[in-house]
Amino acid sequence: MDDDLIEWAHADALHALDDSDRRELDARLAAADAAARAEFDTAVRLARETMAVASSLVAVTPPSSLRHNLLEQVPGDEIAARRNPRRGWRIAIASVAAAAALLAGGVVVGRQITETVPPPSISAQIMDAPDMQSSSAAIPGGGTATAMYSKQANAAMLVMNGVAPPQPDSVYQMWLMGGAQPVSAGTMSPEQVSPTTTAVLEGIDGATKLGFTIEPPGGSATPTGTMFAAIPLT
Repeated sequence: MDDDLIEWAHADALHALDDSDRRELDARLAAADAAARAEFDTAVRLARETMAVASSLVAVTPPSSLRHNLLEQVPGDEIAARRNPRRGWRIAIASVAAAAALLAGGVVVGRQITETVPPPSISAQIMDAPDMQSSSAAIPGGGTATAMYSKQANAAMLVMNGVAPPQPDSVYQMWLMGGAQPVSAGTMSPEQVSPTTTAVLEGIDGATKLGFTIEPPGGSATPTGTMFAAIPLT
């Protein structure tokens, strides 16, 4: 599924579509193949389920700068490219908002991904940090990986959209790069990668990039595979 449909899925999950949006989305889905429609339905369902779980577990006041920071994350060229600029803002902002909400129910990465719900304070610290930035990278084979990070909060939030799972008997391993040696930031098995995959990475320290390799199950002490993608953290 292309990145544009991922944005529409997030907006649909947030009930952020008006009648005109709904007609355009229906037309896009009608033109898509069966696999893309199935992935769209899965993305909407996962977003709604995760946000429902998150809302039942935590109830926190959004940081005062959340609205400003979300607006800052909407790329200007994407907005300009849309036929209806006003609608583009609404869809893009809804997509970022959905990603932020999904992080409340994502996986924590502290050198290894676990099933633990991340402490809301980490996400809040990142989104409210004055140095919060966003950076993305295309993933070979399709999809994108986006990191919203803050060196002040010493943490990053990773959102992967439309990225295919690794092959059986292998994992994606993430690496914090910038020091003398890459430092493992966790692994993702095929079962942990979905149409929208989220993770919170703590202790990014002086890292300048977040790299990705394919490794054996359980990961490796040092990268053995080729670094197939990297997100700048500067």
